[in-house]
Amino acid sequence: MKKRQILVIDDDRAMCQLIEKMLERRYSVVVMSDGIQAMQWLISGQIPSLIITDIDMPNLNGYEFLKNIKISGYFKNVPVIVITGYDDAKQKARCLDLGADDYFIKPFNPSTLIESIENTLIKTTKLIVK
Repeated sequence: MKKRQILVIDDDRAMCQLIEKMLERRYSVVVMSDGIQAMQWLISGQIPSLIITDIDMPNLNGYEFLKNIKISGYFKNVPVIVITGYDDAKQKARCLDLGADDYFIKPFNPSTLIESIENTLIKTTKLIVK
């Protein structure tokens, strides 16, 4: 069975490597360093099962990336999980209002992130099947 693909977007290389190591046994992981690079990859025809993004990134931040994804006809149903250093209820509310499915603050609990990914993918699959 083909592994589901997860796109990870973060300009922090160590964070990308950590998330990739956590997920690589279960998922095919693609890593991008900023939102523009990720948008170009998506526009080239790639549609991942789920996206994990940071907020504070160069060129195209997480808010703008999320806004672009959710207004797109092709990508609006791809679930997005935000992982950020912002421990602020306003930041979380803004991300959820823009369409994020979940929000994690760095440092995060790896098992909680994996649980969120699995639950989000199950929920998304059920919506597609209906």
